[in-house]
Amino acid sequence: MKAHLVLINKIQKKENIFFLISFLLLSLASSLRHYWFHSSSWDLGIFEQAIYLISQGQEPYSTLLDFHILGDHGALVLYPLGIIYKYFSSTYFLFFVQSFALSFSIYPLSRLSKNLNLSNLSTITSYLAFLLYPIIFNVNIFDFHPEVLAFPIVLDVFISLKERTVNSFWNLFIKIVFILSCKITNSFLIFGFGIWLIFRGFLKFGSLLVSSALLWFFSVAFFLIPYFGGKDASILRQAGKFGFNENLNTDLFSLMKIISQLFLQLFSVSNIEYLILLLLPILYLLFNKKRLTIFSNLIPFLPLLFVNLISDSFSMKNLVHQYSLFIVPFLAVSIQESLSPVSIQGLKNYPRWFQLKGNYFILFWSIATFLIFSRFTYYFGPFHSHFESSTARREAISLVKDTSSVLTTNDLVPHLSRRRDIKFLNSEEIYNFNNFDEILLDKKNPGWKSNSEFIDNIYKKLESNINWGKIYEKNNIVLFIRLNS
Repeated sequence: MKAHLVLINKIQKKENIFFLISFLLLSLASSLRHYWFHSSSWDLGIFEQAIYLISQGQEPYSTLLDFHILGDHGALVLYPLGIIYKYFSSTYFLFFVQSFALSFSIYPLSRLSKNLNLSNLSTITSYLAFLLYPIIFNVNIFDFHPEVLAFPIVLDVFISLKERTVNSFWNLFIKIVFILSCKITNSFLIFGFGIWLIFRGFLKFGSLLVSSALLWFFSVAFFLIPYFGGKDASILRQAGKFGFNENLNTDLFSLMKIISQLFLQLFSVSNIEYLILLLLPILYLLFNKKRLTIFSNLIPFLPLLFVNLISDSFSMKNLVHQYSLFIVPFLAVSIQESLSPVSIQGLKNYPRWFQLKGNYFILFWSIATFLIFSRFTYYFGPFHSHFESSTARREAISLVKDTSSVLTTNDLVPHLSRRRDIKFLNSEEIYNFNNFDEILLDKKNPGWKSNSEFIDNIYKKLESNINWGKIYEKNNIVLFIRLNS
């Protein structure tokens, strides 16, 4: 028993052990998924092409989106990231940066755990419950998204404002600007923080955050995005996620119809399922007598949650995609507070049966829900689907010239995206083969938005075209090169 306590003491004093283990495991997981050819053009290929072009001092025009990368989500953070990428020019560098950001979040939680006077066991429990929350792992392996870089900063700002430990206005200002620069929708977070502060009596500071969030959103949405992206990058491009055509009418009748549809989408069965999914991994918080106090932590994140709830997009209502990531700071802080003897008497506010083994129950439940809702199990089956052709894929990729304009399948794009021109095969599009230097096909696994019939048709056309030559074919992987290029 003494040895067990000594071990807990040692671990608790070294939060960097949790950071290091998390960073290594998350980096390995995302790298392995990519190495096994399960990363995607959407979004890894998009962002890596843009970051690569920035690193080369070129205009980050995305040939996958067909407009400048700032016309996507106004993610200004891609520019400093591109400067760093110049010295670490590898897809794996992006995975390391993303895993670092998620793992680094353990340090704001470490600071909070000390302020809340958590026991060593409760501290370890809270760390593991946070790291095992399924979204953390799922977002980490789901390609690369620049908004993830803001995650530890969001958690740090939330804890600082909650604990009233903001030491410098300018330090906080820089953090907020960084959060906003990662994605336009992060302005909903800052707006939520402002409303939350106003409710807590900090009228001037809260109003400043609300104003900043609104100013940023409208500046990016109606000036930055249209300027860089043109008509194809309008903010209304996202209307499809809410069940609308991007050519929205703005007359009174149409607006009433839009509001009515959003209202119906808000009170839908899918939202009940979504909220249950979010709560299941931390179901034990509902057992706490002070659960209303605990759930007041959700207020800063309500605008972002509201956006997810009014959408009709499946990707915005699950534990897989990045859209729900910024709900996790609320959960992480709430877990620690529910165990704290300072804020709400810790385990004493749980039912008696829970008090004795509460920490162990949380650990067991976190592991169980992680195994059920994370995509960890994909590494033992679904991610093996390209094993048979992996050698052929690597050989074909090695033959593609760095300067070539390339057309290929969705899951091969991230392995070839460090170039000026690349597109993925979409069966809904018609391609002029003269616009490309090389075309790489997978006849057996045509990829997202494609099918075998479409690929076979392209294969036959290229094979019979005197301007194209087949230079590689093995295990259904075929590489054609334009002969006069």
